[in-house]
Amino acid sequence: MTGTPSTTSAIGVDIGGTKLAVAAVDDSGALVTPVSTRPTPAAAGPAAIVATLQSMVEEVARAASLPGSVPVGVGSAGVLAPGGRVLSATDAIAGWAGFELRAELEAALGRSVRALNDVHAAALGELRFGAARGVRSFLMATVGTGLGGALVLDGRLRTGRTGTAGSLGHIAASGRPPARCTCGQTGHLEAYVSGPALEAAYRARSGVARSLRDLGALREEDPVAAEVIRDGAETLGRGLADALNLVDVECVVVGGGVAELGAPYLDIVARAMHDGALPGPSSAPLIRARLGTRATLVGAAAHALDPD
Repeated sequence: MTGTPSTTSAIGVDIGGTKLAVAAVDDSGALVTPVSTRPTPAAAGPAAIVATLQSMVEEVARAASLPGSVPVGVGSAGVLAPGGRVLSATDAIAGWAGFELRAELEAALGRSVRALNDVHAAALGELRFGAARGVRSFLMATVGTGLGGALVLDGRLRTGRTGTAGSLGHIAASGRPPARCTCGQTGHLEAYVSGPALEAAYRARSGVARSLRDLGALREEDPVAAEVIRDGAETLGRGLADALNLVDVECVVVGGGVAELGAPYLDIVARAMHDGALPGPSSAPLIRARLGTRATLVGAAAHALDPD
């Protein structure tokens, strides 16, 4: 949905390992412009990404007639420190770890920039405009090419001292054989529940390569596909139960490409989560994220407009 920009519009930016997305967003969470997308020049590194984003932001600003005073909010892959520096990242984007993202984008764009992790931004989007609107505390999990997380307490996104809070993908998965995580360590939850992890598990058990979409389509007739999806869902649910016992929030919001497997997958996740959590936290419902691929853009733009 697009429309006329309000006086408090911002430009939202989503930096992923494979795709860049930019759009103007107003203070109601509505897209003022269509989303502009381009492939991420990941192998070329930060300078190429900044140059590409400069072109995209200028294009979106012209389309929406936004002045230079309109700020930019960025949701990016990697752990982002409060000042907008990429504290750590996988090698999906060459040279991303240590990059001064906020400072370099401000210099290139000539606009005020605020930056945070992409899942933190998505949680902020769901809090303000999506599935968690009106909720005071929740845990968000995005299950896709990895497993990301975010924590909202007392109606505020909590990113932690170093920007690392909510890193669900890097808590230990109990009762599973060693598997290497994208961070380089073994036994982390992400290594068993992400889309690539499910595809790898199916390939190991069947000898056939299938995409996540194929696994979802085949699960009614292929017992290996059904088993792989069930194992991944139960492992995620047990990890969420551990997290719930720690933070005791009102609900858990789940999004990402693996969540697109739908209600049968999410029902298994919810059952394992409720079975594994203590009696109090186990009452928290599991809710499907509502904003989809817009969540990071919308949340990043909202972050740019925040007064603090």
